[in-house]
Amino acid sequence: METELGLGEQQSEPNVETPEPQAEKPEQSTPGSGEWNADEMLSQHFDQPVRFVTYTGLKDLSVVKTKSYTVWGTYANGELLKMAKVHVLFAFPKEKMAELKPHIKIRAPLKAENLEPIETIAERYHVDDELLEQARDNKSNVTIVTRAGYVLAGCIEDFDKYVLYMRIGKEMVIVYRHGLYAFTIEEQSEDAS
Repeated sequence: METELGLGEQQSEPNVETPEPQAEKPEQSTPGSGEWNADEMLSQHFDQPVRFVTYTGLKDLSVVKTKSYTVWGTYANGELLKMAKVHVLFAFPKEKMAELKPHIKIRAPLKAENLEPIETIAERYHVDDELLEQARDNKSNVTIVTRAGYVLAGCIEDFDKYVLYMRIGKEMVIVYRHGLYAFTIEEQSEDAS
């Protein structure tokens, strides 16, 4: 059973660490087509703050740096946060929450399982790139279920090795592949007219 999105405006407890982020070579991605880059999108193209939906709740951060496996950001109060990317399920500009909320549901039984992030790549749910290419090229509607029970419905704009760039309604969302639980392409109805 899916219910309406249960994301309140409360922040989860900050996981604050004090070291300053250090410069690191940006992660190289191999997009399906075009020149999409999640790290650049988060820090330069998404309005700030960015809402990161994690296993433990919401984190609204102004992104300072992204590294291969880490997101560095600051809360509105100025506190610095260092967060492992493996804990992030999806991200979008916080100001777009109202537009996205009708398109995101919660699968309550899955949420109740309180699944943890999977560190081992081999154990993660895998979506074949050919299936993603098909969905992207055909502009098919897809449904993604995350390990924390969030159900996102939209279209794949592009993808790379680490993320799916998904259009939900009129808004862009970055969905991290390590947090996937299920992926389906919706069957398109054929008009008999």
